[in-house]
Amino acid sequence: MNSTRTQEKPQQLTLSIRISDTLRDFLERSKHVISSNRGESVSMSEVARILLESAKDDRLDFRLEVAELQQDPTDSLWAIRKKWEMNQALSRAEWIFLAQYIQLACEGISENPEMPRPNAFAVLLKALMAVRRLRADRGAGLDRYYLANLGAEDREAFNERQIDPEARNEMAQKQARELCEYPHPNKPVFAGRNLYVALRDEILPDLMALNRALEPHLPTLFRLAARGHWMREHRPVRVQPSDSMLVALIPTRTAGRFRLTAFVAGDGELRLALEMERPNAIYPLDTYPEIQESAAMLQQLECDRIWDGVHFHASADPQTGDGPALFYFHRHSDGVMFTFTGEEWQDLKSLFAATLAEPRLQAVLHELSLVYGEL
Repeated sequence: MNSTRTQEKPQQLTLSIRISDTLRDFLERSKHVISSNRGESVSMSEVARILLESAKDDRLDFRLEVAELQQDPTDSLWAIRKKWEMNQALSRAEWIFLAQYIQLACEGISENPEMPRPNAFAVLLKALMAVRRLRADRGAGLDRYYLANLGAEDREAFNERQIDPEARNEMAQKQARELCEYPHPNKPVFAGRNLYVALRDEILPDLMALNRALEPHLPTLFRLAARGHWMREHRPVRVQPSDSMLVALIPTRTAGRFRLTAFVAGDGELRLALEMERPNAIYPLDTYPEIQESAAMLQQLECDRIWDGVHFHASADPQTGDGPALFYFHRHSDGVMFTFTGEEWQDLKSLFAATLAEPRLQAVLHELSLVYGEL
């Protein structure tokens, strides 16, 4: 006689525990991290489940460390910079922490559409390939994810059963070449997301090998992370002003009716003062982000176009039979409107470009690019 046995479905175990305020704070920070990564809110119980499951894969330690780093992101980035400058290896959590801000730098809305520069994306793709070469398993699912974010169609790279192991490298290498060679290449805006997922999810047993692979790319990767940090935190990656920012006096430059003076303040910030004969006024630019946006605005604004950045709004009317082309701009914070002719706008453009190209300012601009990132 045959007998049948009803198979019972395994029941899920529900736990109810008391936790300390410290542990609750940690879970709240982890909830923010996981929600940001997923793009949707998750419950506290879901966060606890994810962390417990991560512990099975020996990934809990760096998840905990990433959450700790995000308690004070400015201080954490500053500490990472100091380790880099002292040739000390970064932990995996620190690489993941950098990649989170790199993703934001690539995908966030910027007042300057030319940033980040194409060569920064090329370095990012090379960093991704360097991490991928270290993997200890096949990781076909991750390759499918990388290729989709780089713009590959499934039929180009893989079918339902197999993936071409060279497709991801070939596509990344092709994009890296185009970014360096083409005048106006398409930027792979999700490359930062790929690097973040690679550092988080790839099986990478050798931490020192990871550091050796990524260290050559760290100057660009750190500037991207600093850019993402500025976009989210609105603070420079600076714990205290640098006393190494003193430079020789920068000569005042003139063009038409304008004079531009540059100097470095005690807090390490570059300051510009624009003197205008008509109207008789001095217009200060007190921060690196303002200076970078004003220079980009002068270079990129064209007739019949509008510039609506973080700090400035500008527009331009074309030349007509009734009069010359006119350029208008004002700073959002004060609303004071200035009007310039096309010739005056060109004078301002050349004046700013020459001042920022001054050799004695390059060390200052290099430092500020690490403090604020690519802006």
